[in-house]
Amino acid sequence: MRNIAYKILCAVWQWFARQNDRLFRENADFSGWMKQDEAGFTEKQGNQYQPCTNQLEKVLKKFSVCEEDAILDIGCGKGKAMYLMSRFPFRKIQGYDLSEELVQIANQNFRKLGLENCKAFQANAMEFADYDDFNYFFIFNSFPQNVFEIMMKRLLESVERKPRRVRFIYLNPVCHDYMAAHTPFRLMYRKKALLFWFTYHCYEIADVYTDSSDYDKTVI
Repeated sequence: MRNIAYKILCAVWQWFARQNDRLFRENADFSGWMKQDEAGFTEKQGNQYQPCTNQLEKVLKKFSVCEEDAILDIGCGKGKAMYLMSRFPFRKIQGYDLSEELVQIANQNFRKLGLENCKAFQANAMEFADYDDFNYFFIFNSFPQNVFEIMMKRLLESVERKPRRVRFIYLNPVCHDYMAAHTPFRLMYRKKALLFWFTYHCYEIADVYTDSSDYDKTVI
């Protein structure tokens, strides 16, 4: 019964996502889900591609994004999250994905929509370490926990190497317990949803800055 309900919810979500894609005259493709074998990797390497929800825009409005900020989408897929990020004044919007096919689709979407500030590239989270130029990070449950832990280790090495205020936005935060117990990130904001995989957690590292007055720190 649970599996049937899940399949129905997934079908409804995909239907609404396709309607959203039809709003683009340029025929952008953000909505089509892609399983691991179609994208060219295994379940041990990553989770299937699903587009993020439009609620990301409301989450980003909680922050005072400025032209000095740069954001990285970790496991960017077809680039839906980066499209939403482009509505904010980030100086740089980039994302990486293990799948070359997904990266190609993402960059095609950006070209069709004229999003010159958005760029996707192929990279393996188990090896990628070039996080220094970013202070915002986004992820939509892209990896199983063992990959997530290695990715987080690389990210934290970057923060240690280059101390800065870092914000981490996590949609469907299945590794929250790991974040709370094993990283210096603390949960600052939560946007709940009726469906657990639509919930956003926003984290910051508490001890690398003194001023957090630009948004409500209360967890709601």
